[in-house]
Amino acid sequence: MKKVLFFLLFAFSFSFGQVKEFPLKDEDFSAFLMNYETPFYGEISTSKTVIQLRIQKATKNPNKKEQYFISGYSDVEGNKSDFSGEIIFTQKYNVNNEPNDMLVFADFTMKELGSDKHSGEFKGKLRIQTLKKITKESKATVTFKGKWKNYSDTLDFDVWWANFVPTDISKVIFK
Repeated sequence: MKKVLFFLLFAFSFSFGQVKEFPLKDEDFSAFLMNYETPFYGEISTSKTVIQLRIQKATKNPNKKEQYFISGYSDVEGNKSDFSGEIIFTQKYNVNNEPNDMLVFADFTMKELGSDKHSGEFKGKLRIQTLKKITKESKATVTFKGKWKNYSDTLDFDVWWANFVPTDISKVIFK
């Protein structure tokens, strides 16, 4: 009886202790992240202020292939700030009614350089919808959604940006 209980306890702890591995480690998402060298546009704050964000460099970590190191700039009403950060891909799903498409999700963190009132950190989720077979010609819809908080904790805003204009960002699904 003790052996059975021990086995069940071990199997139970093992099944919850494993982290699901990202299945697309050998794919290269750099072109999607850099949006083919064009900025993303979106909104920051409750007043729907326009944000422009450009990822100028996206480098895949050779030791942790689901992780990308990124750098670029954000621009909100002329307040331009360079940033660096990371994107870690976490999940992949098939798209209902689109057998050739997939959704890929990631977590992002981007830290703006500087220490003034308008410098801070972006954190949130990334969503990419693209074809399952990625080629150099592949295109994708890319959407970021999260929070921006300044370093002095006096400003805290919801933020999103994308390479398309969603009619209702609240209906874009993030995992």
